[in-house]
Amino acid sequence: MTSAINLVVAALLFLAGLVMQVIGFVDALLMGLMMSAGIPPRLQVAVLVLVAIALVVAAFRLLGGVLSFLIILLLVLLVVHAAFPAMRLPHEHMAIPKLPKLSGA
Repeated sequence: MTSAINLVVAALLFLAGLVMQVIGFVDALLMGLMMSAGIPPRLQVAVLVLVAIALVVAAFRLLGGVLSFLIILLLVLLVVHAAFPAMRLPHEHMAIPKLPKLSGA
């Protein structure tokens, strides 16, 4: 159960990191363009804040279904873990059946 929770949290953190990397890339690109165009620093900050907000909103719209699914899955796993703290899969559990060995050759 703990590994499933860790997997969902890792997926959420990966998506958050991906969104932050895109925002950082666009921020650096726009800042370089605005500096080369001679735009004053205060106006640069205002433009960058507006673009960052627009990118966050776009990320939520694009990833909304995935994020909501992962958050709901995480909450369900946490509730199941709280209700049944001792629930574990047996170590000999195999999801894929073993294939018989071929004799010869």
